[in-house]
Formats: sequence, structure tokens, C-alpha cells
Amino acid sequence: MNVSWIFCFTFLLLIHTVSLQSVPVEGVLGKSVILPCLLERNLQEVYWRYNDSRTVCDISDGKEDFAEQDPAYKDRVTISPSEIKKGNFSITLRKVKESDAGPYTCIAPNIKTVNLELTVKERRTAPGNGDSLRRADGLLTLLLGCALLYSLTF
Repeated sequence: MNVSWIFCFTFLLLIHTVSLQSVPVEGVLGKSVILPCLLERNLQEVYWRYNDSRTVCDISDGKEDFAEQDPAYKDRVTISPSEIKKGNFSITLRKVKESDAGPYTCIAPNIKTVNLELTVKERRTAPGNGDSLRRADGLLTLLLGCALLYSLTF
């Protein structure tokens, strides 16, 4: 009997530990990022928090409630009311800043808590047409210089 209790306790501890793990989310500086939170349908209240204390967004009766929102998130957080009806309480965070990196929590009181860890990376710019043209101009100048030197030696 003692072995079964130890097994049961260990199993519950593992479930609890796994449920506390954070979902990794990667954002790009200056862009938008979706913080996912899939829960049950017909929930009345869901709360989004940063670092367990700062209010990112509250969702009440399927609508955004920004009354207690931290000023750092003002005009940068949106939800999709049509998705809320399906149990998708994900939020979109626009104009991602370096200070946005860290732990986020989506809380459905007495039902479920989703932990996320947002990392913010710098925007990587691929070489555009302007960069290619500058390289082509440099190569053309080098070739013309070599041709001129070659013609002057003969």
C-alpha cells in the first residue's frame, strides 16, 4: 500500500511540474507576436499577466477590459472576439520591445493557467535590392579600373 501512495504522489508531482513549464514564444523587435492561450469555451474571465503582476489584458464576457492594464501595453494588445467563442484566448502584442521579454501567464481562474516565456530577437534584415546594386556598382568599378590599367599598359 505504501508503494502505491509513493507512486501516486510522484505521478501527481510530475503532472504538476509539467503543467508549470513555460511555452517558449519568440518575438521580433518592432513586429507583432501572438501569445497563445487555448482554453475551454464559454469562460467568463481570463487574465493575462506579465511576470505575475503587471496586467497585460483582461478578458471579460468575451471582450477586452483595459481598465487595469499596465501603461506599457497601452494600444499594443488585441484579442479576436470570434476566436474567444472557440476557446482561443490568445492575444497579439504589437510593436514588440526588448522590455516585453519574459514570463507571461494566461489565467482562467480555478480552471487552467498557461505559462509562456517570450524571448525578443532583433529584426534581421535580408540584403535588399539596394545592397545588391551597391555590390554590383563596386564590382563594375573594379572591372573598369582593371580594364583601364590593362589598356594603358599596351
